[in-house]
Amino acid sequence: MSLTLSTVPGFTEIPDTSFNAGATASDSDLKALNADAKFAAVRNEQFWGYYKHGETGALPVSPVDGYVYARSELVCTWSVYWSGAPPAGALNGTHTSPARGATSAGGTLLQMGFEVVQATGAVTCAVSYYSGSQHDTNDGILLVVTHAQRLR
Repeated sequence: MSLTLSTVPGFTEIPDTSFNAGATASDSDLKALNADAKFAAVRNEQFWGYYKHGETGALPVSPVDGYVYARSELVCTWSVYWSGAPPAGALNGTHTSPARGATSAGGTLLQMGFEVVQATGAVTCAVSYYSGSQHDTNDGILLVVTHAQRLR
């Protein structure tokens, strides 16, 4: 069973004294506590997908309540899934493991550079090969994990 919320929860500061022993908690305090518990349940979410050079990760949308994250609420981590050529067509965050193609240039792997720009979600893949001279390509597929944390 998955969690589904009908509204996007927010955080409300409740004074600790509202819940002191012997104090009577008001209905507004209990409603605020309930909203805070819902916010805590969805504050941190993770999204993932496969991307290739030139693609940009879309802003994730929470499956729980439809909340659309802002770039300032996201941190992307990545790992190299494949250093060879990506398949034709867009990956754009697919959850299906992409086919692994051959390299775009022959020779020995010389260097690799990969990046996901935090401010934009843009993916860069650069792989160079050496066979008498250097051959630069945009080979590579990244598995990107987006860590999303809602602000207040």
